[in-house]
Amino acid sequence: MAVLVETTILVLFAIVVVALALVVARQRYMLKSQGGIPVAARRGNRWLYGVARYEGDELRWYRAFGIGTKPTRVLRRDDLQVLGRREPTRLEMSWLPASAVIVECRDGTGDIVIALAERVHLSPSPCLRRV
Repeated sequence: MAVLVETTILVLFAIVVVALALVVARQRYMLKSQGGIPVAARRGNRWLYGVARYEGDELRWYRAFGIGTKPTRVLRRDDLQVLGRREPTRLEMSWLPASAVIVECRDGTGDIVIALAERVHLSPSPCLRRV
């Protein structure tokens, strides 16, 4: 009986390690692929970290912790309206990098607030060029 319990625990541990390795591998792949940038999106009072990729006239945002291949949110340039840009508040600074720029946007599905590095914000991106 003890051997069965130990084996079960080892198998469960191995599954968790493999799942974490897949999440990390996916995130590294997306960041290293062309057009991948780290972007946080605010949902309520929380910041959700992820990776955004430019594909054509779309900015596709994927949550950092997940194994799915579909984007969590897609911002289309045609529908995107940039409402403003600002520095993070003191409270937001505890969750975001010091160089973050907050961009408030609206598209066909509603409002979204994203945080990205200033160097990314200043680069000629196809979706956020109007900021």
